[in-house]
Amino acid sequence: MRIQKAGVGLAAALAIGLAGGAHATTLADLNGGQSLTVGSLTFSDFTITVTGALDPNLADYKVLTTSDGFRIVGGFSAFNGQQGDMLVSYDVSAAPGTAVDDLRLAFNGTAVGAHSGATVSEDLFSTPPVVNPLGSTNGALIASANVFQTGSGLSQKVDSVTFAPQTSFTVEKDILVKAGSGTSTGGDHDIDDNDDHQGDKDKDKDRDKDKDHDKGRHHDFGKDLRDCDGLKGGGFATISFVDQQFSVVPEPGSLVLLGGGLMGLLAFGRKRKS
Repeated sequence: MRIQKAGVGLAAALAIGLAGGAHATTLADLNGGQSLTVGSLTFSDFTITVTGALDPNLADYKVLTTSDGFRIVGGFSAFNGQQGDMLVSYDVSAAPGTAVDDLRLAFNGTAVGAHSGATVSEDLFSTPPVVNPLGSTNGALIASANVFQTGSGLSQKVDSVTFAPQTSFTVEKDILVKAGSGTSTGGDHDIDDNDDHQGDKDKDKDRDKDKDHDKGRHHDFGKDLRDCDGLKGGGFATISFVDQQFSVVPEPGSLVLLGGGLMGLLAFGRKRKS
């Protein structure tokens, strides 16, 4: 009995010690300068801005590493006319000899009600940035990804994009939730309702077909939601996690060197046999 009690006490003390010593990474940590290393990838230089109805305390959003990226976990939500937006920017760099050639963006967004919607969109830019004729300091656009859920049922929960291998780049991500308020201002922004106007139907069809990954162009449902003023029904929109994943491959230059080395070994073996 004493041994059993001692064992229980030791297990409890160990659990308390582990709980006290554990510290999950949060968006507050990353915004404060901390970086993430996942396999051969490093995520760094995070800049995060929160506006609207979203919880502004970045410490409430946990960041969990996965085998090839990370997951942001938090209560992204808007109700009855609310809107919340989080902008996340960060750099990605691959270890020497490796490169990234595709991304996978996923979330579990939910939206109910007219003109309610949850979206996550992101653009990848080359680094270092290059000044273009318009004066912008963004690098060249590498790829874009977009996931969304609207109150009418339009949905894309996972988006994958391939691109030329990159050893470093910048990600600019926009996480948006917007809920209809139940009032009507007579606006003609109608991404959610099936009405009798053929023009609106054509717009809906175009949005549903806008998935041209090779050119890096996606329909920006987040912009539709931000610009929409004519609300016809109450609702809500929520996101509880956002997944970011990348595929890592050997850098093209490394493959050339590896191929050259193998050819050299084969040639040396043939000479020895002769």
